[in-house]
Amino acid sequence: MTYNRSDHPEAHEMIGPRYLIVRQLREEPWGGVWLAQDNLLRTEVSLKLLARDAPEWAAARDMFEHAALLGLKLRHPQILGVFHVDKAEKFLYLVEEPFPGESLMAQWVRQERFSLPQSLHLLELLGQALAFAHQQGEVHQFLSPLNILLKGEDLRLANFAFAPAYGDQPQHLELRAYAPPEVIHGDRLTPAGNVFSLGVLGFRLVAGSLPYPLTFDEPFPYRLEYPPADLEEIPVPLQNVLLRCLSEDPEERLPHAGDLVSQLRQARELMHGVAKKSAAWRPEKSRRSWQPLSQAGPRLKKVWEHSRPHAKKARDAALTHLNTLKLAPRRLLWGVGLAVLTAALIIIGVNVGHRPVSQPQPLTVATPLALPPVGGGPPLMETGEAGAAGEPAPTARPAAGPTPGPVQAAPAEAAVASKDQRYLLVAATYPTMKQAESLQQRLRARRHRAVVITQKAGGKTRYQVQVGPLTGAKAAEDAANRIKTQEKITPKVVKLGPKTAGANNVRRQSQ
Repeated sequence: MTYNRSDHPEAHEMIGPRYLIVRQLREEPWGGVWLAQDNLLRTEVSLKLLARDAPEWAAARDMFEHAALLGLKLRHPQILGVFHVDKAEKFLYLVEEPFPGESLMAQWVRQERFSLPQSLHLLELLGQALAFAHQQGEVHQFLSPLNILLKGEDLRLANFAFAPAYGDQPQHLELRAYAPPEVIHGDRLTPAGNVFSLGVLGFRLVAGSLPYPLTFDEPFPYRLEYPPADLEEIPVPLQNVLLRCLSEDPEERLPHAGDLVSQLRQARELMHGVAKKSAAWRPEKSRRSWQPLSQAGPRLKKVWEHSRPHAKKARDAALTHLNTLKLAPRRLLWGVGLAVLTAALIIIGVNVGHRPVSQPQPLTVATPLALPPVGGGPPLMETGEAGAAGEPAPTARPAAGPTPGPVQAAPAEAAVASKDQRYLLVAATYPTMKQAESLQQRLRARRHRAVVITQKAGGKTRYQVQVGPLTGAKAAEDAANRIKTQEKITPKVVKLGPKTAGANNVRRQSQ
């Protein structure tokens, strides 16, 4: 349908017996929206108008009536209020809340990208509105940026009952990307379909682009065979949420918007805080880098306490000597005392600063090989922390002294054996193959030997990303630290047995 309509009402025209047109607010699918004065209630409303002679009249009439019924059912702060539907001499009109905002699509025409905090805020508001609708047994028929209205930080989700209307303007061609794949194939729209559309919206908000390339010259508008191209632009905890929303199979997605809101809040906690501009996203600096600053106060206090007696003695000696020479102007005495005190502070501070610093503990590796337990819910990240539930306790060190039995290996031989020991890094476990393949590709791009392992437990299939095998504890520790810095996940380090031992019941993905 066409968005540039020629059947707009005249300024100050009366619609029906009570509504006086004031000005146009925006253009929407299936009719323009106008601000009007309700002469009966003495208040402002908005009217969504469709001319009686419009070619889409027959289809739109049922949608207008359905929208009025939903307006009585869906009362929510983030859902545009709908009060009444009626017919005038020239128009079919829907009486709505006079929200003055413009569509998210219109804002994207002027602004390519929102900041990360803004994007998370908008996604959470949309998720709350859709969660309420899903609880009432309703779904949005065309969740797209054309039906999301913004005014500052305030948001309204509009046009619940109106079917897709893609338009013929270039900026509207991308709207096909928000349609769930099962709906394009002709299946019924479900809450999981709205979750897919929310995933596309979230990707577009945070990364500044659509997750998949569009195919305007083919029946299917996008391709799901490859991971999103700009996935690196999204923080890792948020990647896991959006990738699950974008699953091709509806059963692999979050079932409804309420689950998405919960996952978004968990992702926000995992990120520990965000930068003000998502385009300038940087990982949060480690707290260890600020330890010297946090220790500066106690050290200075200790230096001051040690230096006070020495400074006082030096000042008294200088004062006695200068009084003997009768060259003791008060200003000179204070200057000498201050110089002595400064020198003492420098000497003691250097001594305190050169105290040995405790070295970090080497990486502890659990033995033997034990794949992590399979649990439910993404992202199923492995922490790799010592003492975690399910890990074997460290083996006690034998007491010193001679022991009977075979001759023990020499220190040089033990060092060689330790150097030749092989290790495996368990990076993360996901509920879908696409999520695991995405992490695998990122790790391979950084020259890690990453593979995907398929596991089945409790009737569920999980996909585990592993790196290795690596020879030597030092190599395993270095690789784990690099992955932790690059991906913000903590790989679990597992010590492998002899080379002949292998997990034959596990299928590795082809390279």
